Amino acid sequence: MSQSFPAHLPPLLRKLHVMREEVGAASVRIIDTILANPEEFLHWTIADLSAVSNSSEATVVRLVQGLGFRSYQEFKLKLSRTLASSDRDASQQVIQPFDAPEQILQKVFESSSTSLSDTLEHLEKDAFAKTVDVLSQARRIEFLGVGASAIIAQDAHQKFLKLGLLCGVHTDTYNMTQVCALLEPADVAFAISYSGNRAEVLNAAKLARDNGAQVIALSGLGRTPLSRLAHHTLTVSATESPYRPEHVASRLAQLCIVDALVASLHVLGEPFSSRRINKIDQALKKAQERK
Repeated sequence: MSQSFPAHLPPLLRKLHVMREEVGAASVRIIDTILANPEEFLHWTIADLSAVSNSSEATVVRLVQGLGFRSYQEFKLKLSRTLASSDRDASQQVIQPFDAPEQILQKVFESSSTSLSDTLEHLEKDAFAKTVDVLSQARRIEFLGVGASAIIAQDAHQKFLKLGLLCGVHTDTYNMTQVCALLEPADVAFAISYSGNRAEVLNAAKLARDNGAQVIALSGLGRTPLSRLAHHTLTVSATESPYRPEHVASRLAQLCIVDALVASLHVLGEPFSSRRINKIDQALKKAQERK
């Protein structure tokens, strides 16, 4: 399932946690060494880290580059800055039992802002671009989601429909199974599950993939069963606290990703996108006038 991160863990350390599942034994030792004491690591040379983690300097360099940094020093500088800001932000965002309503209001907004920033930092831009390309060429798109994810699926369906795209939304096992059983290679199953472990969504997505359809996943960080099944995965980052479960904090980031997909498809489909939207708006306006 998606990895659960406490509110104090900086985005870069979360990324290391996720990366840990995807690298070899030597890289795992390096990551574990950094995670065990990130503040002490900031004072180490590349030779120090190599010695403490019992790995080669070349492996350290490859790991750093895999994180998107050009050099070891650049990685340490980024971690130093993110540790300082995250410690300050986390202490201000965790809801306490004695907080007044106005304090809780501010903390919810601040943690939501952090979730958006973290998601943007972790989201693979190449995966996003490929998702836009796949969706733009799809014959039809079927959105799948249950529970809290059903709300995201319904929002996506409404927005894609207004672009004039052929799509449907399914929020129960019976319907999503029926639809995915009939999908073809030209179709897309867009599966939404923050945990990445909902059996209903997994079974439907697997059925779609077995039929040759493309599977897009909108899921939490980490190698989830859903992300392993999908052709392309868009990841959401969120922190948990006793009074605000992680899946609740993730909703705003999920909605923003949907909005970014819609805007990208709108631009890609011009001038036809705007014509379709205007046509739908006129039809809705006339329907309301008849009441």
